[in-house]
Amino acid sequence: MTEFLFLLLNVLVIVVSGVSFVMWVRLAPRIYRKGVRGFADEWLPATRRDCPTWGLAEVFVMFGSMIIFGQLLLQFASSNGWYEFPEPGASVTEQSPDMLFVVLGVSSLANCISIGLVLLWLWNIDRSNVNKIGLSFDRSMFVLGLKSAVMILPPVLMVSALVNLLVVQYEHEVLNVLEKLDSPKVFAVLFFGTAIVTPIAEELLFRGLIQGGLQRLADRFSGQIQFAESGGEHAADSTSGTFENSGTQTDESALSLGNEKVGTWQPVSYWPLVVSSFIFAIVHLGQGAAPIPLFVLALGIGYLYRQTGSLIPCIVLHMVLNSLTLVGTLLQ
Repeated sequence: MTEFLFLLLNVLVIVVSGVSFVMWVRLAPRIYRKGVRGFADEWLPATRRDCPTWGLAEVFVMFGSMIIFGQLLLQFASSNGWYEFPEPGASVTEQSPDMLFVVLGVSSLANCISIGLVLLWLWNIDRSNVNKIGLSFDRSMFVLGLKSAVMILPPVLMVSALVNLLVVQYEHEVLNVLEKLDSPKVFAVLFFGTAIVTPIAEELLFRGLIQGGLQRLADRFSGQIQFAESGGEHAADSTSGTFENSGTQTDESALSLGNEKVGTWQPVSYWPLVVSSFIFAIVHLGQGAAPIPLFVLALGIGYLYRQTGSLIPCIVLHMVLNSLTLVGTLLQ
């Protein structure tokens, strides 16, 4: 049965890869004619939305809470006799299934707490921030995430295979756990943490907070975000050109005085996407050649977030990748 499921999974990957290849071949002439940026701007036009209002503080809140609550929960588990800290330098796979169950459970719980904490922080600053960051569920965004998985994941898997062949093999302690242990409860908590919680936490942190915050900074310098002059007059010059390029007139009455323009903002700069993708890849150092394909993956996911302002397609795509990786490793 396991062999049949593994074969079925491989057939599915091959079929999806074939579809992806055909779609990219058909798009190649348009990419050549318009250039990468011109194609990116046209293929999935950036939606107008509220400008991000968060910055580095929220990044530190989430990232710091992940570390702090993870350590506090491990200390709590240790003090109650549920967990024993391993010797320095010991691999996670050397721990017993019971200890692994606690470690993975603590990691998932710490991520859940950090997600809740940063969302509460954002909500306390501005009640509309949860919607602004892109967590409002939209069925069309869910479907976009599935379609994007067909387009983006096969090239990422191809890059991963080439890097593994030519540079160094991909390594991850999560996959090592699956390969060396046969424990249903460990797999259950591992799947929950890796395929469900981690995509939500990482997309909120890297795409929502880091990329969104950098986008706000970048577009302020480019002139896309304007502030009101003293006396209540708008300082609007470059934004009107941006909206004219999209064939739409700017409604000055819809802009808020003394703050960022609300509901009319569109991202302009692309470097925040690249920088956040690079940070995402760097965080995964120590996993062999993983940072290279993960950088490519982050570019694709970051593009979705930049153009839609929604984290839903990003989370869906991330969940699909992590789920396929875990199931594929389990069935091997």
